[in-house]
Amino acid sequence: MTTRISSTQRSSVRTRATTPSAKVVRYIVATVLLIVGMVAVKGAIAWLAETFVYNLPLFGGLLKSLELMEVTNVIVFAILGVSLGAFTLWLPRRCGLWVKLIPLVIAVPLVFMSGYAVRYHLWMQQVAVESELLPTQAQQVTNTLLKRATGNEGVIGFFRYTVQLPILPTDLRALQNIDEDDKWFRSELTRFSGLEPGLFTMIFKITGWSIRLFYVLLAVITACLYFAKGLVWVDRTRQTQR
Repeated sequence: MTTRISSTQRSSVRTRATTPSAKVVRYIVATVLLIVGMVAVKGAIAWLAETFVYNLPLFGGLLKSLELMEVTNVIVFAILGVSLGAFTLWLPRRCGLWVKLIPLVIAVPLVFMSGYAVRYHLWMQQVAVESELLPTQAQQVTNTLLKRATGNEGVIGFFRYTVQLPILPTDLRALQNIDEDDKWFRSELTRFSGLEPGLFTMIFKITGWSIRLFYVLLAVITACLYFAKGLVWVDRTRQTQR
């Protein structure tokens, strides 16, 4: 009888000892799967926008200039924030807020930029198709343009350049003459308005960065607010479990 009791007690002790580590593993797995899932969702939204919404005959260009599909950040980052907050239920109570914030700090820019990564690759594919180039050649051409215009290649260069020029050409000749066309457009504005071309450049940059900054802040604020709601839910759940 004594042997049975001591065996049960040892089993109970082992279960209690492994439970915290098992919960941490559960937290890590759930967090990784959530971030991967939200990256996929954001990428899918960007693909749908580029394929269908921004190609509309009348309003597609305007919607693309305003990046209107980025309004979906409210839903995407609300789910991301509240889920990451709720997952902290599996972390030990002694974990501080800064530890809990680490996945959020990593996830927000990763998920936000995933949409631009998809748009960048779709743009390269369109350049390859319309200019009859190999994918590697299209990448070289587009990266040369981005490097010359922003000092960065790839997704970062695309992110910065689309602030100034939301709608990028996909024809090789248009890509090669894009700077000249832009100068001609600004000179025409100057001719009709009498204002300096540098003023138009500044206005376009301020407008573009204001739109982009609005969506960045929308994503960050939404994620933080709903992350806090997730933490509140965790505190209430732990209080009821006492």
